[in-house]
Amino acid sequence: MIEPKHGSPVVEKTAQLLEAVADAKTGISLAALVDQLGVPRSTVYRILNSLAAHGLVARVNGGASYELGPKFIELARSISPGADRATVIEAARPILTAAADRIFESFRLAAPEGNEMMTIFAASSPGDYSLFIKVGSRSRKHVGAAGKLALAYSDYGDIEAYCSGGLEAKTPYTITDPEALKEALVEIRRNGCAEDNQESNLGLRAFAAPVFDSEGRLVATISVPFIGEATPDRARAIKREVVEGAAILTKAINGKQPLSKQET
Repeated sequence: MIEPKHGSPVVEKTAQLLEAVADAKTGISLAALVDQLGVPRSTVYRILNSLAAHGLVARVNGGASYELGPKFIELARSISPGADRATVIEAARPILTAAADRIFESFRLAAPEGNEMMTIFAASSPGDYSLFIKVGSRSRKHVGAAGKLALAYSDYGDIEAYCSGGLEAKTPYTITDPEALKEALVEIRRNGCAEDNQESNLGLRAFAAPVFDSEGRLVATISVPFIGEATPDRARAIKREVVEGAAILTKAINGKQPLSKQET
């Protein structure tokens, strides 16, 4: 980080510390922060104590590692309505972590960003062969389960506009015909979940389910990507966890299912 010419050294170190805490996937210790920032332990300790007093950082499960605190959610809400994404992430964290531990698969929480889906949180599986999911990764909406869900719950005009921009193939299984995609979206909306059958990457499959806000709008998707063929029982177990996780998260953020076309 470049320090401004007339800035405050303490504020700069605090900003660097917050960035380090935010970048840590499972929390970061005092010792690690001292090494990363290159400042005295006592200075880092005082900064952490001050930030914790204001709710800007918190100890992970009361332990020795630190994560961003609940005050950030409150601050994010005051920036813009779209900043409620922080609330979704915090509500999703325990739900997806528990599910990942239960079925030994990694869970992805993604949100629509224009014509793309962006990974906003990932719960890693404790299994030896589970997939690593990178937070911040993006993919086009017609590619994969999460994006097709977002399109399925979009207005018809938005779907038409998306298709008019062209449907690039990522694999031989990617849906690139607009009419075929629209038919698939109708089925996804009817079922309330979506699948990726090697459409985003060869050998990769996934199940995804939608998360809705208080107005019945899709604000995120929960998905589980996995490699190779799963047995019917295993596939059902993964799909069940995804669908149930999305329903629990929707309830946790006071969301509701959208009205059907017959009800609108």
